[in-house]
Amino acid sequence: MKKILWADLKRIPYLDGYWMATWSVIYLSFLTLDIFAPGFYGSSVLKYVGIFLCIIYAMQKYRKDYKLTLALFFTFLADTILVWTTQEVAGVFVFCFAQALHFLRLTKLQRKYLMIFIFIVPILVIISGIRHDNILYSLAALYGLLLVSNVTMSIRNFRTHRKDFRARCACYGFLAFICCDICVGVRHLMLDGLMPDTFLPLIAYLVWVFYYPSQVLLANSSNIIEPTIKSPKAKKVAKKSTIS
Repeated sequence: MKKILWADLKRIPYLDGYWMATWSVIYLSFLTLDIFAPGFYGSSVLKYVGIFLCIIYAMQKYRKDYKLTLALFFTFLADTILVWTTQEVAGVFVFCFAQALHFLRLTKLQRKYLMIFIFIVPILVIISGIRHDNILYSLAALYGLLLVSNVTMSIRNFRTHRKDFRARCACYGFLAFICCDICVGVRHLMLDGLMPDTFLPLIAYLVWVFYYPSQVLLANSSNIIEPTIKSPKAKKVAKKSTIS
């Protein structure tokens, strides 16, 4: 029965048409604004709203996947800090927690590992302060390690479950995520004068070309076997499968 149920659930359309249309409009709108009206306030608002909607979608679609919802929330919180303030250290600090939650759900590790991580990050910050190191670089290194681990795990899961829509979303989502962060790193090197800034506008533009799709994909990457089903057609399929 479980085998039949899982096979039927895989055929359920996970991307609702209204959500897909909303994401597409937001994505195309801010990409267009960034080309023809760079620096326009409305573009930042669209990006901000778009990331927030990913949380709402995950909460409705995968009600039992608390780790996914929390990971998306911490991502949204980090974006709030980085977009609306100049506190880069705090933003990267929160991003580390988002990646840690993704790592926990991909590896299905226990909560105690998250608690260990919660203690490790402040210790890392304190040590960096004592050594007079740049705390931002220390946090960025930790963040990079977590992100690479998530990319590796998502690729491994996708190779094992190639027909699983959500495994595909996780894989592509983290690949887009790392492409975004590579652009962020290159942008910082350009702003610090360590690289020629000839293509700085293009690199800054590519950050959101990759980032927003990564969040939409990750919002569809729950590894909970029985997602919340809302459409009448989906409910009918699931009911029939359960009876079988």
